[in-house]
Amino acid sequence: MDQFDRDTKNFVGWLSDVAHVKQSPKIAVKDLRNSNEGRAVIATDDIDTDEKLFEIPFESLINIETSQINNDYPGIQEKLAELGQWNGLVICLLYEWEYLGQRSRWWPYMQVLPTSTTLNGLMYWDEEQLDNLKPSLVLERIGKEGAKRMYETVQAFVIENGMKDVLGNVSWDDFLRVASTIMSYSFDVEKTDENDEGEEDDENEQSASLKSMVPFADTLNADTHKCNAHLEYDKSSLKMCAIQPIKKGEQVYNIYGEHPNSEILRRYGYVELDGSVFDFGEVCMTNIKESLKNKFKVDDKFIDWILEALKDDEMIEKFFEDEEIVLDSYDCYISGEILTELVLFLQIITTFCIIPGITSEDEVNRRSLLARVTKKCIQLVENSMVTASCSDVSQLAIRNRLNEYPGDCIEYKPDFANEDDINKIREGMAKVVLKSECQALTVCLDSINKQYKIIDDQKLLNNIIKRKGEGDKDSKKSNKRQHR
Repeated sequence: MDQFDRDTKNFVGWLSDVAHVKQSPKIAVKDLRNSNEGRAVIATDDIDTDEKLFEIPFESLINIETSQINNDYPGIQEKLAELGQWNGLVICLLYEWEYLGQRSRWWPYMQVLPTSTTLNGLMYWDEEQLDNLKPSLVLERIGKEGAKRMYETVQAFVIENGMKDVLGNVSWDDFLRVASTIMSYSFDVEKTDENDEGEEDDENEQSASLKSMVPFADTLNADTHKCNAHLEYDKSSLKMCAIQPIKKGEQVYNIYGEHPNSEILRRYGYVELDGSVFDFGEVCMTNIKESLKNKFKVDDKFIDWILEALKDDEMIEKFFEDEEIVLDSYDCYISGEILTELVLFLQIITTFCIIPGITSEDEVNRRSLLARVTKKCIQLVENSMVTASCSDVSQLAIRNRLNEYPGDCIEYKPDFANEDDINKIREGMAKVVLKSECQALTVCLDSINKQYKIIDDQKLLNNIIKRKGEGDKDSKKSNKRQHR
């Protein structure tokens, strides 16, 4: 028996003997290292929908309410809560893992959590490995600077609360391991007031959740395609229940959230080889600007003026009802769905670009015209219609974005089953992310044509120009009346 198996055996014994987890006899923890899946939960018998797989009492979770730190430092819990869910749990887990060690109630559980050498989130990738993810925008969301600020906050809290002797020597590597483990394995557990009679308060729902480490629940692997179980809450425990029949020998899967492969890799350090159900690619504003310049022969200065006016003109802002439509990037989903914000933005800016003589109009007239165009385009999109130019620029922008990816993206066929070289594994995972994004973008190439009725640009333009003319006539009539 190797160390992995010994740790598994100790953990399984701890679950029942110390953590008081009630486990169904129809499941067991299995070693799936041969397929790079680590520990997993397997059905040892057929399981029906709604069957309870296991139940965990709240006191066996690790959070700012249950940690031993509360007994050793009376009154610290309120300060941990003020520090925030993330930072508070980081300090609690550091206390249990780094300071208490084998004296911690959760030691057998912490022995099956990942080490710095097995964590695979993007925080642990070097620059050369990260380069394989270009041009994915996930590179902008790694969050290393934010993590360093969090580390400084934790260090300051330790000193301010008299814990320098126990946690004062926590290194960046120690902090990063704990923070990455929390990102990969923690749950936001809904807390139910024992005096609650069943009435729900949506406004307080977020504040009632408690970021927690949940032993056993985090042993389940996750898959957006294969999810067959989920976690339920009551006043004293968490229950993992089957949401569909699970056959003997099948793996029990949870889901970590509605994340694309890029976020699954960033947060949890793995990818779904067949892509996530929630994959999307992102069309950047730079792709849109390039498409506009090619189609309408406008320059950056003119386009930038439109972008700024759409963002800061008070009259135009009222049309959007506090929604932002000028974004740095727009999601295009593997389902073929594209954001309404993207459609509306493209409709407005393409219509504005084809107004005769618009570049020579003065500032006042330009803004007036843009407001009129915006109002009319909102009505058009709300009626599920767009113009041909809007559709054309959408396709041009998506193709421009696709051209930024390696040419063989979609053809890549991953296989990590017998791969031990971490560099090759990470290179392969990067290729899976790029493939997922390219597939989503490709699916969305024709989305506008499928979801909206395409009308001729001139039809919309005539309506806008006509209204402008009518407005000028009304203004002249008003002036004549004043002269009389």
